[in-house]
Amino acid sequence: MKLIVFDVEGTLFQTLIRLPGAEIDSTIWQGIAHRLGDRAIKEEVATHGKWGRGEYRNYMEWMKDTILIHKKYGLTGAMFRELIDSAAYNPNLADAIRRLDRTKYEPVLISGGFRELAARAQRDFGIIHAFAGCEYFFGCDDLLCAFNLLPCDFHGKIDFIHLMLREYGLDAKKDWIFVGDGLNDVPIAKEAPLSFGYRPRAGLREVVTHVIEDFADLNTFLVD
Repeated sequence: MKLIVFDVEGTLFQTLIRLPGAEIDSTIWQGIAHRLGDRAIKEEVATHGKWGRGEYRNYMEWMKDTILIHKKYGLTGAMFRELIDSAAYNPNLADAIRRLDRTKYEPVLISGGFRELAARAQRDFGIIHAFAGCEYFFGCDDLLCAFNLLPCDFHGKIDFIHLMLREYGLDAKKDWIFVGDGLNDVPIAKEAPLSFGYRPRAGLREVVTHVIEDFADLNTFLVD
């Protein structure tokens, strides 16, 4: 058996909103800013500039700044749930996952995005393992009151994969596959024995084993 590790935002789910200056595709982070209005968009874009200039020590610092924007402009649980529920899967993704031979491949979700979006895919496809960067908690007034963060992006994704490989007793040099789309997936794609870039951004395209433009093509590569 092997693990097949999927990124979530931009890979499983479509990115329909791209803020100017944002190099990382995001289904929900950028969708929230768009929903909260022009001032929230401006501040979100500014955080991407800070990231590009190396002003954050790590990904969790960026998340904390972004969460402050969500709280400042009044993100509600209703808005958040609507964004999660309306997110669209990429074409042919559902069929590709349903066709996986679960006796050979155990799917794992790894995301720098929201736990709630990963949980939706878990429910839809019967996936039992998922790690995500952020989880939101809303109070009785339906406003954001607390959150949970994990260092689950860029190099942090690799740590969670090694945890799962250890638990399954698998070999890190041969027993897993990665599927992703963005620049934040470059570290994990470089380490994976076999990697796929789904319509990948430049930077990832150069390091993956295979590029796929449609999830209908994924299963043709998954042969032992």
